[in-house]
Amino acid sequence: MADVSWSRCGDTDCIRVGRLTGQATLQVRAESAAAHLPPMAGTVVPDGEDRCFVPRFAFVDGTTYRVVVDGVTAAVLVRPRPDLPATTEVLEIRPTATEVPRNFLRFYVCFSAPMAEGYAAAHVRLLDHAGEPMAAALLPTEHELWDGDRRRLTVLLDPARIKRGLVGHRETGYPLRSGASFRVVVDRDFRDARGAPLRAGADRRYEVGGDERRRVEPEGWSLSAPRSHSREPVVVRFDRPLDAALLGRCLQVAGPDGRRIAGTPELGPEERSWRLAPEEAWAPAAHQLLVDPVLEDLAGNSVSRVFDRDLSRREDDPEVDQLVTLAFRPH
Repeated sequence: MADVSWSRCGDTDCIRVGRLTGQATLQVRAESAAAHLPPMAGTVVPDGEDRCFVPRFAFVDGTTYRVVVDGVTAAVLVRPRPDLPATTEVLEIRPTATEVPRNFLRFYVCFSAPMAEGYAAAHVRLLDHAGEPMAAALLPTEHELWDGDRRRLTVLLDPARIKRGLVGHRETGYPLRSGASFRVVVDRDFRDARGAPLRAGADRRYEVGGDERRRVEPEGWSLSAPRSHSREPVVVRFDRPLDAALLGRCLQVAGPDGRRIAGTPELGPEERSWRLAPEEAWAPAAHQLLVDPVLEDLAGNSVSRVFDRDLSRREDDPEVDQLVTLAFRPH
C-alpha cells in the first residue's frame, strides 16, 4: 500500500504519495458535504520517488479527502481545522423580486469572500410555506456553478420538472405552486474557502405567481434619456424582473462613434430596471442601448427564444440570435 501524507510541493500544500508504479493513477476526492463528488482538479507532480497531488484550489480546513490509487482507496486524510473566526457572510440572494413565476428557473447566492466547493447540496435548500423541505426541487449537479472567484453561486430548479414534455414534469409537476410561498435558505454551516462557517445563515421569501412564457422584448421597455453635457444616468425600465447575473453583462451603451460608454451600471429594485452613469458627460448626439439576445427573465426566456415553448405556436419558434439596439438621444 502506498504511503500517503500531507506535505508541501514547492510553496503549495499537497498530498504526497510514495511507492507508486509509473502507470498508477492518482485521484483525490473531497467528502466534506456531499457524496459522489467528482475527483478534485489538480496536477500530479513527480518529486523524487514520490508523487504529489497539487490541487487547483486550496485544500479546505476541516474537510475529509479520500486518496484513490488505481480505483482503490489508499488513504483517508482529514485536513486540520484551526479555530478560525467566522467572517464571511451572504451579501444577497437574487432575484430580489418578491414574486417569481411558477416556472422560475434559477437563483443566485452572493458571498462576501471566496467559498469552498462541495457544500451547496447540503446547505442551500428550499422550504415550503410551512417550513418543510421541498423534495427534489433543485437540480442535482456533479459540479457546482460558481463564478470565477467563487463568490456567486448559481442554483437551478430542476428543468425536467419545469419543461412540460419531460418525464419529471409529467410525473411530479412543477417544483413551485402558484399562489403559495417558499423560502430559499442558506445554512450557517456553508464553509468559506478557509474552512470557516458563515457569520450567519440567510434566507429570502418569495410568492409564486403564474407562468411566464414570453420572450424578453426590449422594444417594450421604457428608456429615460439623460440631459446632454451631464453625467446623469440613462435609465431603462423593464416589463418584468430579469436575470440579475445576465443583466450585468448583457446591457451596454454605445456612443455616437460606436464605442462603448464607460460608466457604473446598477440594477434597480426587484431587477426591474437598469441604469448607467457615465464616466464622462453625455454628448448631445444619438446613442444606442445594446442588448445581447442571451438576456433572460426569471423563467429562462431570452430575447431570442422561449425556454419552455409550445411547439404548436409558430410565434414561439426560436429567432436568430442578433444584437438588439434601442436608440436614444441625451436632451
